Amino acid sequence: MILTEDMYVPALRWRQGEYQALARLGSGAKDRIMPYVTIPEVEFDFELWQPKKTVQEHVHPFAARFNAKWGQRPAWVGVHPSIADKPMGDGRDIFTYVFEALRAFQANAIPAVPLDASPAMLASVRAIVAVDGLGSAISIRLEDLMKPTARTRIESLATSAGLSLDDVDLVIDLGAPNFEPYIAFAGGLIAAIKRLGDLQAFRNFVIIGTAIPETFKNVAKGADQLPRHDWLFYQALLSKMPSGMRRPNYGDYTIVHPEFTPVDMRKIKSAGKIVYTTVAAWEVRKGGAFRDNPGQMHDHCASIVASGKFSGAGFSSGDDYIAKCATKTKGPSNQPWWKFVTINHHIMHVLDDLSTSGAVP
Repeated sequence: MILTEDMYVPALRWRQGEYQALARLGSGAKDRIMPYVTIPEVEFDFELWQPKKTVQEHVHPFAARFNAKWGQRPAWVGVHPSIADKPMGDGRDIFTYVFEALRAFQANAIPAVPLDASPAMLASVRAIVAVDGLGSAISIRLEDLMKPTARTRIESLATSAGLSLDDVDLVIDLGAPNFEPYIAFAGGLIAAIKRLGDLQAFRNFVIIGTAIPETFKNVAKGADQLPRHDWLFYQALLSKMPSGMRRPNYGDYTIVHPEFTPVDMRKIKSAGKIVYTTVAAWEVRKGGAFRDNPGQMHDHCASIVASGKFSGAGFSSGDDYIAKCATKTKGPSNQPWWKFVTINHHIMHVLDDLSTSGAVP
């Protein structure tokens, strides 16, 4: 799969809000998306003080659900590092188990591995690549990109996985850095990317990052804004890249911080909120504890609709729900549902950004 200039890479953990956001996109939007899916960590039961599921129970439904929600469209599939080397119930590793199951659905799934992948993971990926012939993504963190050994390490990993570089999708994972000042950060990043040598050797070239905070506890109640530093930085990066240098496709973590982990809800009451993507910022509407007052979501939605930043009910499935919730023709639902609503809108907004801003590779 060769990404076209206006394609977008949303990095998603495979949880309900995320996969529903993908599933409810229109076919035209799906054609312009290459998801970077991570099978997430096993959630923890704080009351019983043990994982909610075994690794087998947690991972087993993935292939069937992937087929139901994304079908045979292409996507990268990785595994959260906390479970990457854990065995399934029959002793197979997660990559082998998942990709054998995906193969039964004729899925176009491509393994995604980090630069520090274990020898066991690389052996599994080598076997998957040999059977499927779809190559693999290699993700490299910012701190590793900045080291002079970056290119050598990428080539070594590719060799271990049985890959030539033209079967490698290079994904630079910025994480959640301080993007400002944009031009200074862009200059440093470009210098590091140049040290990688010929970028055309790779099948695809993607940069992923986020400016979403890990927690919203410091965001004011009521109406607030958070700058979309990741998107604004991407535009600055492209403007500073020298002529002839390969432009990366844009990716982000939508509206979920990559280090987000579920918390003990007995001790923390999560606020009811909407994180609504606009051209340069996220419009945030935040209230008190959701479970104490789910009805607050009607007011949050009404505020978004009246803000002058609302994209319209027809813009996305998420926007349609916001419009209906604002008029109380739909209920406040639950918090995972609002993850779907806001991620679904975010994906559509980024696709619109890439089409209209001129900030394309």
